Amino acid sequence: MTNEQLKAFLAVVEQGSFRAAAAAIFKTQPSISAAVKALEQQFAVRLFNRDSYRPELTTEGKVFYRQAKLLIQQANRLEMLGHQLASADMPLLSISLSAMCALPPVLEKIKLFTTEHEKMRLQINTEHLSGVLEQLQLEKTDLAIGPNIGLGEQHEFVQISQINMLTVAAPGYLSIQPGELVSHQQLRHKPHILISDTGSLAPFDHVNILLGGQRWYVNDYQMKKALLVSAMGWARMPEHIITAELQSGALITLQVENFNSQSQVPMYLIKLKSHTLNSLAKAFWDQLSVT
Repeated sequence: MTNEQLKAFLAVVEQGSFRAAAAAIFKTQPSISAAVKALEQQFAVRLFNRDSYRPELTTEGKVFYRQAKLLIQQANRLEMLGHQLASADMPLLSISLSAMCALPPVLEKIKLFTTEHEKMRLQINTEHLSGVLEQLQLEKTDLAIGPNIGLGEQHEFVQISQINMLTVAAPGYLSIQPGELVSHQQLRHKPHILISDTGSLAPFDHVNILLGGQRWYVNDYQMKKALLVSAMGWARMPEHIITAELQSGALITLQVENFNSQSQVPMYLIKLKSHTLNSLAKAFWDQLSVT
């Protein structure tokens, strides 16, 4: 008796026919029939009554089915446990990544590192505002990558890239001429779409906002972009996330008076000074610190 034979038998019972069983577990119908026949011969018992159009379990077959199902479930759990134990020996690199840099160039740096460390596990949590550093503070991650928001004496950090932020909206969203300077009054009652702070300990307020303006909040940049393209608001966006929309004309840049309409935002690799990095995280820090 083998697992494959038991799986073939269970498939016939649960799919209702030898043909359906073969399709369900990607075997040929003759191989399914042979597997079931081998079980019947081994134990000298009929598992199916084949007198009707569809195979029906005999009394002995029903008892055998219940035990076979339990055995296969246990085998599957054991296999999963084996994989978990094997992966536990693989070092883990955990990163708290600002949603602003969830695309190249930062991901290209991570990709390069993973190709040089094939036997590793990678866990990336995408955060925003205070949530980026909160993961470090709670020791839920080895390193963080994000802008200079909340960095202090307890942090060590090095710049690894920068992101171009643009203020954009859908064409026709505002009644302006190309290149015209947008006043605060024109925007104050238009929804400014912002991403919610993912931190819970000490949330930050947004910096680049209009005082007294209308604010809408979303959880990620993809939803933010969708609302912008649908002419439902205006916002600052990382240029690399909206490159296609700018090229197609689905979004246009805005120049707003007395507002940080366009800026270069440095991205930093960050660690806690008090936290000792494991060998994998240290290798990651060392590699990105010199590139």
